[in-house]
Amino acid sequence: MNQKVSVITYNNPYSFHTMEQVLQYRSSLHLCATTSLAAGLKSLSDVFPHITATREIVDKFYPGWNTPRVRFRQYASLSDKLRHFTWANPDVLLSFKRNKLNILITMRNLSEIFLTPEMIRPHCQTEEERLFCDLWAEMLPEFSFFLGISKSNLQSFENVNRILDEVHPNRDKSVVILHGFYFITPVQHFIFSRWKELGVHLVFLNLYDGENPSLFGFLEENFSTMHGWTDRENWTITRDDEEIPGKVFANLLEGKNKGQMKMEMEEIPYHYVIDFVKDIKDNTVYLSPNDEELNTRLRDFYPEAYVEERHFLSYPLGQYLLHLHSIWKEDEGEYVLTERIIKECFASGWLEDEEGNGRELTHQLDKILPYFVDCRTDLEWYDRLNKLMLSKLSVSNSLKKYNLSREDHFKAVRVSPGLRFSFFSVPLRDLKRIRVHFKKLIKDARWLLNVKQERMTIKEHFEKIDQLLKEAHLHRERLSEEENTLVERLKDSLTNPVDDQADYHISDLADSIVVFLKNGLDKNEIEMDEENPALIDFKIHRFEKVDGLVYLKNQSPLHFCGMDERHFPVASAPMPWPISKELLSKLDDPAANMYLFREKHRLSFSKYLFYLAVSYQGLVTFSWIRNFNYEENLDKSIYIDLLKLNRSNVLQINPYEYEPNLLVESEMEETIRALEALPKEEFVEMRLCPRRFYYSTVSDLFSTYSSSFHTQFLIGNLVKIYGAIGTGKEEIIDLLLNLFPFMSKIRLRALVDNNLKPYLIESTLRFGLRRQTEYDDIIYPLSSTYFQFLSHRGAFESEQWKRSFDMMKRTRRRELLTSVADSNIPLLKATPSVFCKLCPHNAYCEDAYYPVDIKGKGFDDRDEAGTGTAL
Repeated sequence: MNQKVSVITYNNPYSFHTMEQVLQYRSSLHLCATTSLAAGLKSLSDVFPHITATREIVDKFYPGWNTPRVRFRQYASLSDKLRHFTWANPDVLLSFKRNKLNILITMRNLSEIFLTPEMIRPHCQTEEERLFCDLWAEMLPEFSFFLGISKSNLQSFENVNRILDEVHPNRDKSVVILHGFYFITPVQHFIFSRWKELGVHLVFLNLYDGENPSLFGFLEENFSTMHGWTDRENWTITRDDEEIPGKVFANLLEGKNKGQMKMEMEEIPYHYVIDFVKDIKDNTVYLSPNDEELNTRLRDFYPEAYVEERHFLSYPLGQYLLHLHSIWKEDEGEYVLTERIIKECFASGWLEDEEGNGRELTHQLDKILPYFVDCRTDLEWYDRLNKLMLSKLSVSNSLKKYNLSREDHFKAVRVSPGLRFSFFSVPLRDLKRIRVHFKKLIKDARWLLNVKQERMTIKEHFEKIDQLLKEAHLHRERLSEEENTLVERLKDSLTNPVDDQADYHISDLADSIVVFLKNGLDKNEIEMDEENPALIDFKIHRFEKVDGLVYLKNQSPLHFCGMDERHFPVASAPMPWPISKELLSKLDDPAANMYLFREKHRLSFSKYLFYLAVSYQGLVTFSWIRNFNYEENLDKSIYIDLLKLNRSNVLQINPYEYEPNLLVESEMEETIRALEALPKEEFVEMRLCPRRFYYSTVSDLFSTYSSSFHTQFLIGNLVKIYGAIGTGKEEIIDLLLNLFPFMSKIRLRALVDNNLKPYLIESTLRFGLRRQTEYDDIIYPLSSTYFQFLSHRGAFESEQWKRSFDMMKRTRRRELLTSVADSNIPLLKATPSVFCKLCPHNAYCEDAYYPVDIKGKGFDDRDEAGTGTAL
């Protein structure tokens, strides 16, 4: 028997503290595997007065090693070294540059168990592993100071006790209880092994039931001599004959008994996320294997509930600084803008001028983005915006002879049908405001990340950020006290007052700050613990936190959510990239072998934690969301299915059944009068699909098109009109190149060739330009309707299409008007059909048919090639 390692097991978490075998160690340091377990056992502090979480002890033995400042500087240093690193295979080197965070995590995790590149190099199998060792060797000086202190702290029995005395000085110094270590991280294994070697008696204390090996069998390996501990025969196994609910689950898992669980448990299948959110109850603790994603959704619905833990990125300043640091792309040597960066900078509220805030322009910004589809650099975006403004003037030139106000939008789009292009529909004054914000964004990014300066210290960089704040228009009015505090906290956490002169390449500094702002430097792939053990209301906690909840005296209701077949049991375990399992096996290092143990028993951890969940003595609810993200009809986890629980019938029916309100006759007539004042073409949209009408005419000024599919047909209509009025082919191409610089000359020439055919020109002249109609005091050609519907009324043989165009006649509208006026369904009812492919809203209408699902490839009934050239 290994006299320095003992194992004591218990099968009942509610009575283990009464066992004589456990009580003999009550005066020893009681080290808990997780902060949540330590928090749960605090209720037993009268029995075990020296309870502490392992996280705190690890930080004591590795002082400073896990601080954000140290991780930040190490990340920046790794970036700097990769900048000058050479390797035979540039693709492999590029993959390392794109995965710097994972590289750093692996280096840190291996270094803190005192492995070195030279120990690993003989076992390298791949090019990535060899490159990793070379790069790691260059990073060792960044680690040596902290690891030197750690090595000294673990050098002697006296040093170990000196550090442990800082936490609990009045304990029994010869024994340490290690409670709840169903998985031991590599650094924990290294520390405990070192304690054992120095003479500390380790006593592993853990939940275990030998009658259920399929659930608890992995613990026999976990505490075995294989990993440096002791044999199963030497364990002290205590038993309590009182059966707990978890025992029923363990037996079900092994097929030992059938039937329903006799306990306070139920299951709830939610249709959608909104159903789950609306059902959240006070004084209930929520846990999930998918906690991060569900918390993100919850913040969207109730942001005020997360004020106390708001991350820097949830503030406008945080978003703006994140994107400013993201714009410079060193591998391209350019300041690169993307749709996402621009949209989020405008939405952040940080862009402001004398006329207002950039947030007010986000809808207009969405409309013009298709015009920039081929733009990448900041200067390309800015030049294209200037071209858009010139093209806007050209398209709107026909409006000059009319004295139209903004309220005359129906008239404007009939006089100038080019406004049907979404990017040409944005008023010039709004484009000018967008340009002002563009200039500020570009100026701030180029000033903050001045690559000509090349290198600077962290202190110098934050001085620039301070200056940026002071010069901002909205600094005094809009920068909240919390944001000012966060800037100072960010600066303090990253700036080392002892070493202010360490400088970095500006690109590496920017990249490091981006990772830091996203909390990436708090990440540790092997860590199963979390820093804050508190049970926060209106927050979904990690599923692993259940390991401490069963020990609480006051047991609130537990709700395990997101427990669908996709997310539970957890089927993956992180491995130290780019190190392979084969290398770890050949290395055979006791601490590093814990990576392999975790990968091997990852499903066992889920079963073990689920056992704790069903052992909880309070009310327990399991739920899942049937339709989540892009997946539909998700079923519950197989473990929940085993339990055969009672199902809550609260949400068995779809809650989204609309109940129409009754309209009084006077309201009906008023609505009909308002609708009758609309242009006749709006009734065609109304007849094609009431929801299309709502999106086009009620929620916006008029319908516009933004997709590349629709745009090519609008351009085709322009070509036919130019041809019908006698414009030559080459002149048309030149005109189009000026109007649509995002399209290639080859593509535009193809569109011109397809649409300049004589019979198309004749048809456009005869049925479009020479036939006129009117709205109010505006007379316009019927060809304007081609831009609203992408084609003409004779394009389809469909009865639906023909009947819709019959709405141009006043006598056919009354029944339709009554039907629409009577509709109380939000957004009105959609009537999806083959004509969804012609709808400007098909990208976001949830009822729209996808083009691939619509029979027939052609643009209309006589256009099988899809060229938009048929009559």
